[in-house]
Amino acid sequence: MSDQSAYPTYAKLIHLGIAFFGVFAFLTGEFAEDGITSNGYLLHSYLGLSLASIMLIRVAMGFTKSQALSFKAWSPFSKQQRQYAIEDFRSLLTLKIPKRGPHDGLAGFTQAFGLLIFIWMSVTGTILFILGSESKSNIFEYVEELHEVGESLIPIFLALHVGAVILHSLCGKSNWRKMFNNKLR
Repeated sequence: MSDQSAYPTYAKLIHLGIAFFGVFAFLTGEFAEDGITSNGYLLHSYLGLSLASIMLIRVAMGFTKSQALSFKAWSPFSKQQRQYAIEDFRSLLTLKIPKRGPHDGLAGFTQAFGLLIFIWMSVTGTILFILGSESKSNIFEYVEELHEVGESLIPIFLALHVGAVILHSLCGKSNWRKMFNNKLR
């Protein structure tokens, strides 16, 4: 079943914050290579810390009664979800778009994957910022490696998420409009 309701403004702002700060922190990651005294490092760090703040809000909202953002009815790793994902994958193989709720099947896995990656990047990035890049301790090196693992997963998530949006749009199911309109057309 497809959710036809519009997202509330707070959910749109959180999604926009994750998209903006997450993508731009990712894109400025190479600027941080010059160390803590460089403007590139500061730009990347502050974009990343802004993402961490948005992720903290997103996770907190997941434990509220918010219909749009609550984790209560969302169990991405349950047996039922795995079954939905398999059915969704089979539908895609037959060139049919699966009809599921916003957190069900492949959509739920994709969203959970994205949230986990951005949480991962926020936590490891914040730890790196607190430790400081001049500190080349074993802990810093270990956390830096963990941060780089997450960095390699972001393009995979973006390809899945943006690809799904494009696929739905090409099939006449422009779910992305829920992020910008009060009602679906």
